[in-house]
Amino acid sequence: MQFHLVVVRPFGAYAKGVVITDQSVVAEVLAGENAADVVRIVIREG
Repeated sequence: MQFHLVVVRPFGAYAKGVVITDQSVVAEVLAGENAADVVRIVIREG
């Protein structure tokens, strides 16, 4: 199951409410200092 991130506190080029779907960016954000600025969500397709 893949998950995406929703920005809850703006950082870098990301504004509040932006959904990050690129899995390489998801991994980068979660491994960095902005991990506390996002929440994980699951988007079910279909």
